[in-house]
Amino acid sequence: MDFLLLTHQLSMLAGGSIDGDKRPLDISEWLGVTFVGLGVVMLALVLLIIVITIFGKLFEALDGYEQKKKAKEAAEKAPRPSAVKAAPPAPAPKAAPAPAAVQEDEGEIIAAITAAIAMMGEADGTVYQIRSVKPAGGVSAGRSAWAMDGRRQNVAPF
Repeated sequence: MDFLLLTHQLSMLAGGSIDGDKRPLDISEWLGVTFVGLGVVMLALVLLIIVITIFGKLFEALDGYEQKKKAKEAAEKAPRPSAVKAAPPAPAPKAAPAPAAVQEDEGEIIAAITAAIAMMGEADGTVYQIRSVKPAGGVSAGRSAWAMDGRRQNVAPF
């Protein structure tokens, strides 16, 4: 009984029935208006999702087309690998004996990474440029082993 009284009061606040006369809404009209309204809102949301998805696909296709065009232009301007001849390696100078700790030559590492990236670019038909080389400062940068173990133990439950 309380539910019917509540719906009657709500319909009177809303201004009466759907057809304009001042009789109160019965439960079937009230439910019909509610579900039709919800259906219209859901349909509008679905249509909005579809439109946004279509625009996303369109812009991705346009961006991909421009990237392919730039890559093709760069490949035409780049020298051919067969035209570039490698210089014979210079004889290695006699180096002082290495200390007990093994030290890595950063120049060799950078050269290896550059060669790998150049080969990837050659396979793709793209020219890549390395502008700087910086060490990766991960999560553990500047933390001791004790601090990292404490962090791991605190974060592990999550």
